[in-house]
Amino acid sequence: SDKDKECLIALGLTPIPANVNDVDSVAAACEGATCVICALNGLHDVIVERQSVLLEGTVKAGVPRFISSDYSADFTKTIPGDNRNFDLRREFMARADTVPIQVTSILNGAFIDLLGAEMPIIQPGIHSVLHWGSADQLLDFTTKDDVAAYTAAAALDETTPRILRIAGDSVSAHDIASIMSDVTSEKYRTLWAG
Repeated sequence: SDKDKECLIALGLTPIPANVNDVDSVAAACEGATCVICALNGLHDVIVERQSVLLEGTVKAGVPRFISSDYSADFTKTIPGDNRNFDLRREFMARADTVPIQVTSILNGAFIDLLGAEMPIIQPGIHSVLHWGSADQLLDFTTKDDVAAYTAAAALDETTPRILRIAGDSVSAHDIASIMSDVTSEKYRTLWAG
């Protein structure tokens, strides 16, 4: 949008238009870059297909490094078929591993900023913290700002590994229930959601 463009220009950036469905257009927009960072989110048409166009354009432009749009829990340690979103990232990772440039996946757990309304693990109406599986399983959380900072640092570091695992904190559903009980002075319990 024009408003977004104005914000980028105010930050000292230069927006370059590109057709996100056309490899040649993406390649032209990526000319001269040293790293392309993808921040797309969606389902198969975005995480696999559109991100693949961006990756192919990056390779075609001769950009040596690409950071894929993972920003998620560590899907490499999950069972294929158990989670659609992780499976999409796993499918893209397989494609990314075939290109002749350095690709980095940043696995940061969940965005703690979303804990509550957008990620309704905490249920204040019933004083409960939802969990799937064990209430003692550790969950990784990182703020969006910290993930952005790590991503920027990774983009500037030519030695970034294939998979960069970060977590601001690791807590279980039991831990969250205890924290919520302390913060609200109301007794929170864990609730198995299936």
